[in-house]
Amino acid sequence: MESKAKKKGSGIALFSVLSVLFAVLFAAACIGTQLAFASSQAVNIALQTSTFATKNTDDEAVYFESDFDSVEELEAHDKEIAEQLTGEGAVLLKNDGALPLAAGSKVSTLSHSSVDIVTCGTGSADIDTSNAPTLKEALEEVGLEVNPVLWDFYTTGAGKDYVRSPGKGVSLGDRAAWHINEVPVSAYGTNVSASDVAAGLESITDVRSSFAQYGDAAIVTISRVAGEGADLEYGDYTDGTNVLALTQEEQDMLKMANEEFDKVIVLINSTNALECGFLNDPAYGVDAALWIGYTGTWGLNAVADILVGNVNPSGKLVDTYCYDNTTAPGLVGYYAQAYTNFDEADTATWYSVANGGLDGNGYYIAYQEGIYVGYRYYETRYEDVVMGQGNAGDYDYNSVVAYPFGYGLSYTTFDWSGFSTTYDAASDSFQVSVTVTNTGSVAGKEVVQVYFQSPYTDYDKANGIEKASVELCGFDKTETLEPGASETVTITVPRSELTCYDATTAKTYILDAGDYYLTAAHDAHDAVNNVLAAKGYTVENGMTAAGDAAMTYKYTNAALDAETYSVSAATGAEITNQFDNASLEYYGVEDTMTTLSRSDWQGTWPQVIELEANDAILADLNLYQTYDGVDGSTTEMPTMGADNGMTLGMMVGKAYDDPDWDLLLDQVTFEEMAELIGKGYHNTARMLSVSKPATVDDNGPQGFTQTLTGISTCHCAYSDENIMAATFNVELMEEVGRCIGNDMLDLGASGLYGPAMNIHRTAYSGRNFEYYSEDSFLSGKIAASEIQGIQSKGVYVYIKHFALNDTESHCRCISTWADEQTIREIYLEPFRIAVTEGGAKNVMNSFARFGATWSGAHKGLMTNVLRGEWGMTGFALTDFSGNSQFAAYGIMMKSFDVAWGLMAGTDSWDSSAEQWTDDLINLYQGDPDLTQAMRQATHRILYTVANSNAMNGFTADTRIVSVTPWWQIALIVLDVVLGVVTVLCIVKLVLAIRRKKANTSAAQKAE
Repeated sequence: MESKAKKKGSGIALFSVLSVLFAVLFAAACIGTQLAFASSQAVNIALQTSTFATKNTDDEAVYFESDFDSVEELEAHDKEIAEQLTGEGAVLLKNDGALPLAAGSKVSTLSHSSVDIVTCGTGSADIDTSNAPTLKEALEEVGLEVNPVLWDFYTTGAGKDYVRSPGKGVSLGDRAAWHINEVPVSAYGTNVSASDVAAGLESITDVRSSFAQYGDAAIVTISRVAGEGADLEYGDYTDGTNVLALTQEEQDMLKMANEEFDKVIVLINSTNALECGFLNDPAYGVDAALWIGYTGTWGLNAVADILVGNVNPSGKLVDTYCYDNTTAPGLVGYYAQAYTNFDEADTATWYSVANGGLDGNGYYIAYQEGIYVGYRYYETRYEDVVMGQGNAGDYDYNSVVAYPFGYGLSYTTFDWSGFSTTYDAASDSFQVSVTVTNTGSVAGKEVVQVYFQSPYTDYDKANGIEKASVELCGFDKTETLEPGASETVTITVPRSELTCYDATTAKTYILDAGDYYLTAAHDAHDAVNNVLAAKGYTVENGMTAAGDAAMTYKYTNAALDAETYSVSAATGAEITNQFDNASLEYYGVEDTMTTLSRSDWQGTWPQVIELEANDAILADLNLYQTYDGVDGSTTEMPTMGADNGMTLGMMVGKAYDDPDWDLLLDQVTFEEMAELIGKGYHNTARMLSVSKPATVDDNGPQGFTQTLTGISTCHCAYSDENIMAATFNVELMEEVGRCIGNDMLDLGASGLYGPAMNIHRTAYSGRNFEYYSEDSFLSGKIAASEIQGIQSKGVYVYIKHFALNDTESHCRCISTWADEQTIREIYLEPFRIAVTEGGAKNVMNSFARFGATWSGAHKGLMTNVLRGEWGMTGFALTDFSGNSQFAAYGIMMKSFDVAWGLMAGTDSWDSSAEQWTDDLINLYQGDPDLTQAMRQATHRILYTVANSNAMNGFTADTRIVSVTPWWQIALIVLDVVLGVVTVLCIVKLVLAIRRKKANTSAAQKAE
């Protein structure tokens, strides 16, 4: 009896444990299943799982085809174009005869960065480049012998410990984690005797002694990493310097190179403009310098080709390179400032969460430099010094600017002749021509840049209009010219390029009365000198060099014209002020922010401003869920859920305004629209009612990548957007675009989050690597060509970040204060060119606010300019606006309100969370105005997808039916199994308890 009792007791204990265990597992599985189902969109993307099945597809219905028969052919072409891209974009800054290196030269690669080249920026450009050649491999491939002792020292020896921190990239928002961490000179040792050297490298334990045998040249790599989420620091770096100046270890390393080598060649592996005084400092003895940007997968091969002369460099700088970057007026107050009444704990007012979230919601930034960004500042103030005007002070151009915008050397020389310019009234454009002749001894390409100068008049001064001394308005690149060969380059400059925006009186684009100059120049500084020479100025007036008046053309406009360019050439819509609310005066804050003016350089120099968010500003900062309908609206609800027999396959190739769209849209349900709009995270959702497939959309400023969605597959990382712009070659950029389009077509993707179009407002922006340039015209033209190439393969691009996302510090919902001329001429111009000339289908909004209004809720931006003035028919997506995997983001992204965004013209939210879809269904269903806005957004998305490669295989008869993904079935089965087991264990436990009670009762009766 005692033994049986023990068995009964042990049975109860066993099933008690099992019941609790499986109950916990069952509960965990149920919760996990619920969370997974809530994030089903993200899970499906990560697992590449289909949630639908297609019927009646047609293999012959191919609207966009790859240019290649195999992946091997595609990747071989990618490699070829990627190498050409760096070959034409890398900029030769200096060459005292050190380059090209002779075949068989023995070289030493100095710096830890030489074994850890930066290939991509971080965040959205993070592409797997593990198959990229090392610098050593690239150099050896072109016949150079690379110092193995030094290489091993960095890779496996004592030098391996000096790595950039944190690792490959930047910890988001953590500037303190920045470390260049170059190897100190002391770690290399000291020279041993010549007899030891003669004995062979095997006997040498001192690294520095290996320099003698590999002493033809030192190739020194200087790298800087930048990326999404944080700006670079100046004046607050860990060792007291700034990130874009050389660290002490780098200075010592260059001095060591100067002592040990006859030739010192520097590779600048950075997309943020370094302070370049060291290149001409005798202490460092730099003989040649090549800016190489971020090299992508194959760019180092081109760098090696340039070093040995297989490729003649032809790139031109996309930024002004200075001795001291802090001379830029945009750096005053560059890092965001908090409103003086900001209280991070007051989330009801500020919708902010600690440690991230809407980190900019209580912050502001003031674009006090106005239009004077990059060369527009440096060259304009220089001209005013020469002309003795504008209270320019003691500004000394030569001590400030190391290399001007557009600068770049070659291994050959070119002569320009036969400059001519004519105006054609019929096309309202100028034809600028110049003949380029290769007068050197090797073949090469030359870039011709055309700049204009417009008059700075009394009308401008009275109305707050600013004018740069020169602005880029055209460029072209020759074919490869053999020695002695010539090519006549003709560049068309529409007269509209000469306009400026008058936000005060005309409130539109005007063409001032006065004299305009057009000049063909080698760089921006050359352009100013040419114009000054045409005006009669010389070096005696303080010019840095004599200009060439023969390379200029003067055009006189008799009277101010405020009519010709007041309507859009793209759409015919009236152009007028849209951004008055980006100024503090709009909110009643007077005399706080002064915009830099060339009428008084010293008197209007930017100052750090302190600003309190008044009630009017706070009201616009906190629009979340305040939409309660349109007063007096007579809008009717649209038809939804009809059965018209339409499919998206029927709409392929049809115009945006085709009447069949209404029949199709009538079939869509409210819930489907809410899902399509509210959950646009890296996809557009399927729609069963019209048989619309889901799409794959993902990142790609340097080529298509799905790293952020957990997928590593990619074909090629191309060099960064700085290198792309530095080619000054629109034909090459269109081919780069086609390569990216082919890559995406092969990988089954339809939408690209890029190109990125913001401006290098200063050298310190964390995302300068994915923005083309400091110049809006160059950025727009290069982007337009790349976009044409990408979209030729049925890929729709989301040009980003629209707009004013020119800083990463506190960028999420930061208030950006700027005047309309600045916004239009500097920051919107690249987007305008990309849409009107490149045909960009989509935009991705920025986190930034125009004044206090989030970009996505700014109707002037999203509807009146983007659609009204520019004519974009595709759709607008927010920047990241929520993911159910991150609970804090439910609060964090509240300012991206779905109602206000839709009413303004935003169409889709980059989110996989339920928040926005739920808001539409639970808060706004039944509102006719908002429902009509949802229908319009749905129209734009469906139109874009209908004309993309997502429709390959679809015809009018193709149907989509819903299927349950395998992982959902697996989770359901797991829940059921665990539930059943839990119940069985509980049943067993109950039975065991009952048996024990029965046995106990029987035993008691027997006694």
